[in-house]
Amino acid sequence: MRLPLAALALILAALPAAAQEEFDLEGTVAMCVSCHGEDGVPVAPEFPVISGQQYFYIYTQLRDFGAGRRDNDIMTPISADLSRDQAKLVAQAIAEMPWPEIAAEAEEGDRAAAESAFTAGQCSACHGKWQGDSRIPRLAGQQSDYLIQTMLDLKHKTRANAPDMSNIMADMDEDQIGAMGRYLATLTVQ
Repeated sequence: MRLPLAALALILAALPAAAQEEFDLEGTVAMCVSCHGEDGVPVAPEFPVISGQQYFYIYTQLRDFGAGRRDNDIMTPISADLSRDQAKLVAQAIAEMPWPEIAAEAEEGDRAAAESAFTAGQCSACHGKWQGDSRIPRLAGQQSDYLIQTMLDLKHKTRANAPDMSNIMADMDEDQIGAMGRYLATLTVQ
C-alpha cells in the first residue's frame, strides 16, 4: 500500500518535534539515490533498484541492515542510524518514486531454465507475478547482477534475514540462479 505525500507529511508531523528537527528526510533520500539513482537507475549493476519498490519491504530491509540481520559496508551503518520512524519515512519516500526501466537481456534458454527453477522452488507461491506485494519485493525489472548476487548470498547463507529463501536457494545450482536473475530483469513492471 502506498500512502500519498499528504499522508507522509502527517506521519512526519506526528514525530516528536526534536526528531523532526534532527532528521533531514530530503537529505537522507538524496543520499539513497546517490547510489540507487536519482532517476531510479542505480549507478552500479550490483545495486538494486529501490525507487518504486514495496514500502514495507524497503522498511524491513532498512531495519534488517540496521540490526545486523543483513550486512553491507554501506547500508549497515546508514541504517543503524535511522530510528524506526525515520526508516518508515525513508521507505515511504522511496516507495513513492517511479520504478525505472532497466535495460536487460536474457540469454538463449534462460526463460525455460528460469521457469523450471521457479516451479521447482515454488517461487510463485510467494512472489506471484514478480511485481511484489508489501513484504515481498518486486523482482520484475530488477537489476540482474543484483538478483543473481542476492540469490547466491541466500544460497551460501551469507544473507541471513530470509532463512526460507536460503533453504530454497540451497537446492538451486548457479546456472539456474543466473537464468532466473537474467530472466526476471527482462520482465515488465506493471
